Amino acid sequence: MKIESIANETRPPETPSSVNRVVSRFTTGLSLLLFAFLSLCYVKQYDACAAVTVYPSWCWFLCGFFLALVIHRTSSKRAALLTLGLWLLFLIGFADTPLSLVRGSSVSVQSPAGLRVISLNCSGSTRSLRALKPSQPDLILIQESPGTENLKSIAAELFGEEGDILSGVDTALTTRGKIERIASTGYYVIGKVRLSTDQEVGVVSLRLSPPPFRFDLWNPDCWRAFRNHRIKQREEIVALSKVLQDLPSDLPLIVGGDFNANPRDAIFAELPAALHDSFSSAGSGWGNTITNEVPFLRIDQIWINELFQPLRVVSEAAVETDHRAVIADLIFE
Repeated sequence: MKIESIANETRPPETPSSVNRVVSRFTTGLSLLLFAFLSLCYVKQYDACAAVTVYPSWCWFLCGFFLALVIHRTSSKRAALLTLGLWLLFLIGFADTPLSLVRGSSVSVQSPAGLRVISLNCSGSTRSLRALKPSQPDLILIQESPGTENLKSIAAELFGEEGDILSGVDTALTTRGKIERIASTGYYVIGKVRLSTDQEVGVVSLRLSPPPFRFDLWNPDCWRAFRNHRIKQREEIVALSKVLQDLPSDLPLIVGGDFNANPRDAIFAELPAALHDSFSSAGSGWGNTITNEVPFLRIDQIWINELFQPLRVVSEAAVETDHRAVIADLIFE
């Protein structure tokens, strides 16, 4: 016993460098596994992984950045830089339209021969919609509508005697022109708008089911909740697309509103192939729309078919709502 105790006393303590090596190797392995798993989730967009892809890529980049810091403290600077570079590739590869930041500031311009479309989740606020008047819209897509009577007074204030509305359960349209109802459900309204120029346009204002407000990713029930939400949103988009396919192919079409989804989400593949996201081709500046004060995700979007050409699409702060407004200046092809 004495000899064993003496041996224990004389054994050299574990050096900090040994501990650092263990921590560094563990952190590097964790970083590589997380990078591979997240990349697979974003590429394949599995329904079972919707709890992961509901977040923008920069959220996970922050996790990777933290792991790179740990590696920097416990290993070589080179290993940390390689790890950081890997996560930068993830950030850029899965970012939402990073080219919009290169295109310039979010100051919008309007073409006299074009159409200015605004989509706004106004959170039921009439003041939020009235505040759009200085932007001189021709057409407004409304979500969380304040109600038919309020919309009538807003249309008169914004468009005068030429104003018209189409009011649904949760969504609505108002424009300078006349609107003919095509279809309406609890989450969208579709109208055929005849502009003052006699040009007809098919317009959809929608608000898809909002996602669960959960962050407990360690809980399997959280993953199931996001999976079921993805499936429900896909069913909503598929039902809408069936209606849109019956519209004339030569009708200019606008589909916009609050999609309540990451712009890279798999549900957008269910929209008609003729539609494309106007911001992806003409977006300018920081396009995120939620929240109004700290915009971190672009859930409000305007999609158009090939009969439109977008000149400029921007996101601008709104009032009395937690969403920013999406403003798109379009011209007819």
